[in-house]
Amino acid sequence: MRRIRYAALAAVLGLVSISAAHAAIESPVHRSFNVRPGGTITIDADLGDIKVTSGASNVSVDVIRRAKVSSQSKANELFNELVLTFTPEGSNVRIRAKYDQPTSWFHWNNDLEVRFVVNVPSQYNVDLKTSGGDITVSDLNGQAKVNTSGGDVALGHIAGAVDAHTSGGDISMAGSQANALLSTSGGDIKVDNTTGALNVKTSGGSIDIGRAQGDLKAHTSGGSIEIGDAGGIIDASTSGGSIKARLSRQPRGESRLSTSGGGITVRVASNVGLDIDAHTSGGEVDSEVPVTILGKQDDSSLNGKLNGGGPKLVLRSSGGDIRLQK
Repeated sequence: MRRIRYAALAAVLGLVSISAAHAAIESPVHRSFNVRPGGTITIDADLGDIKVTSGASNVSVDVIRRAKVSSQSKANELFNELVLTFTPEGSNVRIRAKYDQPTSWFHWNNDLEVRFVVNVPSQYNVDLKTSGGDITVSDLNGQAKVNTSGGDVALGHIAGAVDAHTSGGDISMAGSQANALLSTSGGDIKVDNTTGALNVKTSGGSIDIGRAQGDLKAHTSGGSIEIGDAGGIIDASTSGGSIKARLSRQPRGESRLSTSGGGITVRVASNVGLDIDAHTSGGEVDSEVPVTILGKQDDSSLNGKLNGGGPKLVLRSSGGDIRLQK
């Protein structure tokens, strides 16, 4: 009986120890700033997630610091290691979050979590940088420049120019009306709808573009490319997957789609005229749309004019079939 009691007591103490190990203490910091539309909020953080929503009358910032410790004194030590600086400059706001620890990625203290929750006017710009978290920006009538070394990037509809980069995550964007550059070294890229020129690059994932009304550059070294609706010039290449695209409007110049690791399928609207130059070394070329053949044709090549001809459409594959569809 005594052994049973000791075992029960040990189990209870173990639960208490586990609970203490998972305890957390929060200490939020709040600031607000009176600004006029058209300004810029700049955040340069050594760690932490950043979330920005628009529609406010001014700029409000909540820095939520969370120490995963059970002691208030230990939590205070961690909070003090994060040095926060808020600098208003007219309609602009600058925030610096310096973490007083070694700068190597592998030396971040996992006992401290940080989140920046920001509200800005609808007509405002963001310049956001974090070395250890995700970045999320809602619909914004302004420019967005974002950079993270260790997380995902999620953007809403952005009216101004977009420059987004991550070294370790995915990028998604609902839409943009101006030129947009999206790049990641370790994830997928997904874009719903753009009207300006779009340039997307990834070294380790797939690319999914819903609709690109402007010119499109899409390059990946490790996945497939899918373009639901393209209205401009396309320059797309992949070393590790297939390419699918639909051309809905007459392009103004030459387009090129190439892959070393899959096939190519292109759907063409009935009113689009093109000079077709297609070749594959790993499959066949097949067209269900009428093409006026130029020169000799074989199973792996197709050169000709579609709907009387137009800008050149160059298709190259080293690892699959090439298909033209209605």
